[in-house]
Amino acid sequence: MSLPTPSPTQRVGGRLPQARAPRLTIAAPPPSITPEMVAIYRPRAVELTRRIAERISCDVVGFRDPRLRDLITQAIDSAVTLFVDALAGAPVRGASVAAAYRRLGSLEAEAGHDLDAMRAAHQIATQESWDDLRTLARELDLPLVAVDHLMHALFDYQRQLLEHALLGFGAPRRTPDVRLRLLTALATGADDADVRALAQRVGWTIPDLVAVAVAGDPSPAAFTAPCGAVLVGTYDGALVLLGAPDDVEQQARVIATSHGPVAISWGVEPDASAHALRWGLQTLKLVADRIIDAPGDGVVWCEAHQAELCLHADPVLRRCADEQVLAPLLAETPKRRAALAETMLVWLQTGHTAPAVARLLKVHEQTVRSRLKHIKHLFGDRLDDPAETVGLLTALESMTPRWLREPDDGRRRTAVLVQSVRRR
Repeated sequence: MSLPTPSPTQRVGGRLPQARAPRLTIAAPPPSITPEMVAIYRPRAVELTRRIAERISCDVVGFRDPRLRDLITQAIDSAVTLFVDALAGAPVRGASVAAAYRRLGSLEAEAGHDLDAMRAAHQIATQESWDDLRTLARELDLPLVAVDHLMHALFDYQRQLLEHALLGFGAPRRTPDVRLRLLTALATGADDADVRALAQRVGWTIPDLVAVAVAGDPSPAAFTAPCGAVLVGTYDGALVLLGAPDDVEQQARVIATSHGPVAISWGVEPDASAHALRWGLQTLKLVADRIIDAPGDGVVWCEAHQAELCLHADPVLRRCADEQVLAPLLAETPKRRAALAETMLVWLQTGHTAPAVARLLKVHEQTVRSRLKHIKHLFGDRLDDPAETVGLLTALESMTPRWLREPDDGRRRTAVLVQSVRRR
């Protein structure tokens, strides 16, 4: 009898059958290994899992990445539990265990490691497991036939787990997106020749000037209006757009209408893209920290906030310098410090009297007088020296928004007041 010939449609549109990964099998225990014996051993399996995971994470270079620690522990725990269940006579259903080991193998391949790490981890797991089972056999005085079963079952099981890890290691991986590689190259200051080669591969014309836009929502849904002239990707938890300034602005405005503020750099030469990205990320951070106010359309131009970018270029160093200038305020409680700093800032910015400052701060006039008296006590003659007041004002503009946020998260105040006073 001849087999039916597939139609042309079936031949062209059909899928090739995919090879299935081999299933895990564990031989049934002999009568000499009773469920009661397994119950005695089961609590020790937790310690075995910990010991194996600890040795692999410490002794095998390819598995020292802290991000793998939980995955390694989970995979070993599920594998040990499955083996103990099989010794108790339970049916083996090891699909999740096999998938976990294939995942480990895949991660090792993606990290660029060779197979030595997989084999070393396998050897450690086998050795620790067999040492543990031999100890149990001696304690329970198991007959030779039971010990022989444990040895063969364990070694065969470990062989199968290694096979699944090797399957994951050798599985085909998705080819990296060349446009994303191009964006990464530009954003990290790669060699010009590499950038040109990647641009040629994707047919992207490198503009004379490029701008970088950064949005806080890194999800693909944020980019709702694709444009072939704009490179799109994620970096440092943000959505990044890079291209000619006009194209980037057009796409950034679309994103800003529904996904919050977008910071846009000014136009720079392509080899300065990494700097433009840094400015965009820092501007967006200052918006999040309420140092910079996002306008109604959500588009924040980095060029308009160069002073803030310079002021906060090195946040740690900036804070150390500011705290030295404002040292007398550091002895106050956080809430008191914030109130005094805000009052001092408005007073120095405006030169107004206590009643005017009270109106701006929306507090009682007597409250302002009391604060100013304490401020003059803390800073003394420094308030009469123009050179000193410039330094105090700069430090206050940097630190006051931070201090206003710190005392009470439930009553956070923004830097709108600081900006509005500055514009007066």
